[in-house]
Amino acid sequence: MVDWNGIRGLLFDKDGTLIDFFETWMPAYCEAADRIAADAGVPEAADRMLEATGFDRPRGVLVADSALAGGTNQEIIDVWCGELGEAAPADMDETLLKIFAGHATGEVAPTVDLPVLCSVLTQRGYMLGIATNDDAESAAWTAEHLGITGMMTFVTGADAGHGGKPGPGMGLAFCEAAGIAPHQAAMVGDSAADALMAQAAGFGASIGVCTGAASAAELEPYFDVVLPDIGGLPKLLWGKN
Repeated sequence: MVDWNGIRGLLFDKDGTLIDFFETWMPAYCEAADRIAADAGVPEAADRMLEATGFDRPRGVLVADSALAGGTNQEIIDVWCGELGEAAPADMDETLLKIFAGHATGEVAPTVDLPVLCSVLTQRGYMLGIATNDDAESAAWTAEHLGITGMMTFVTGADAGHGGKPGPGMGLAFCEAAGIAPHQAAMVGDSAADALMAQAAGFGASIGVCTGAASAAELEPYFDVVLPDIGGLPKLLWGKN
């Protein structure tokens, strides 16, 4: 059983947790696949590339814990390179990251009123952070755009030297920055990779949310508790509605 009274730090995933995954990122993935496949001279390969990384575009279905749902940008690039083979454009990684950056600095859709929620959490004494398998620059911009930078002790991405999820590096770095022990931290995320990172880092709890690609039934085997969204954190942590 989790000792919720002992949790002093909350480390949030970004996509699918703080921001609506589908509204923000699926257009970016489709645009990137279409552009790269066209540059490779095989525009018909775009759907195959998307499917190889977890998205069935004709059906509009994304596989939970696929590369698109929770992998790093490099993992997506590697899979798409494998699908295109020798036809893969030499600059495909640059193209993909440019398109992703354009969407990351566009309109992002928060899952709840984040400034209000984060203010409530910090007033209760919780240390807050963001750890994403996206890049650190995107994470920092998103926090700024959403108006929560000043309430974050720690913001990082998979390219910042701590490794990506499900490895423990980002989680342990958060604990060090927040001045707490791992057992005092909880990971809040929308994929199994988030829960596995929490486990690897020795976190005291993992909290799943259903605002990403995975359903509650898919998340429950991995997380200590699953909420509809992060708006349920105050009630979970100290009984506030």
